[in-house]
Amino acid sequence: MRFGAYIKDKMGWILLNGMGMLLLFAFLLAMGNSLSAIALIFLAWGVILACGLIVQFQSRKKYFDRMESMIEEMDQPLLFAELMEPSWRLEDRVYRELLRRSNKAVLEEIRRKEDEQREYKEFIESWVHEAKNPITAMELLCENMENEWEQPQIRRMRLELSKVEGQVDKVLYYARMEQVWKDYLIARTDLRKLVLRAVQKNRLAFQDRKMQVKIEMESCFVSTDEKWALFILDQIFSNCIKYSRDENGCVRIFSETGKNKVKLSVEDNGIGIRPEELGRVFEKGFCGTNGRSGRYSTGIGLYLTKKLCDRLGMGIRIESEYGKYTRVWLQFPESDFQKIGWEKTFQN
Repeated sequence: MRFGAYIKDKMGWILLNGMGMLLLFAFLLAMGNSLSAIALIFLAWGVILACGLIVQFQSRKKYFDRMESMIEEMDQPLLFAELMEPSWRLEDRVYRELLRRSNKAVLEEIRRKEDEQREYKEFIESWVHEAKNPITAMELLCENMENEWEQPQIRRMRLELSKVEGQVDKVLYYARMEQVWKDYLIARTDLRKLVLRAVQKNRLAFQDRKMQVKIEMESCFVSTDEKWALFILDQIFSNCIKYSRDENGCVRIFSETGKNKVKLSVEDNGIGIRPEELGRVFEKGFCGTNGRSGRYSTGIGLYLTKKLCDRLGMGIRIESEYGKYTRVWLQFPESDFQKIGWEKTFQN
């Protein structure tokens, strides 16, 4: 709080004192008092008024400085009204009560929104599990009908079922994204085996697009959550397939091991990403030119991938040359569980 602003706020009180001085001057002059006596009275009045304003300013400044310091140190500023320092001033007590009522209403609204969000999340999780039942049933039906149906039909049905299952999983992971810490299990994981599982999961889609997959890496171990990391790889492979060339498509997967870190690269020779769009690929809902040119895209996959990488302490970076290739780098954190969940800057 500045002294100039305080004086401006008290200008009404100062003008009232000025009017009082003028009335007193006229009265004393009419009563026959000398100008020297009147001047002495006004001098005393002015000194008392100035001292009062200065003392009051210092008192209010210290009070508000303490309040400002308190709110800056609080983890939950919405509880400030409950912890405000008591004041003998009526206006301070009124402000405190109004602030307390306002904060109470805000907290109640937050709780209501949290309850709605929790109910929505529970509904989504329940819906996902229910939706997977017919998918599983259809997969079993495909297995049982292999001898009666033609193989191309079986393969096409399985491919479409895998696409549906992928979209259902995306809904589930999106619903759980803000509470990853409740669902992850960090363990020592063989990254090569994880890559093989992700490739196997997308095997039918790779075959449908006649894409070649080259895995050029040895076994290496990282600390991560196997389920969430598998979903991240699945989203990356899904983009490789979606934006692949019409022929001679290829995905190359390799790793680089450094000091306390492992970097995994997934490179494809697909249509690539335009330079002006490369910096926006992680934005929610961003489809880009490729997504709007006949290739179905929601703009959620890479957004969700980036969010999950941040939650798991993984780095992610994308390089691309339009019309030639796209390369996705994943950097797995060092074996320090305390760093899981931190947002880390990807370092080369």
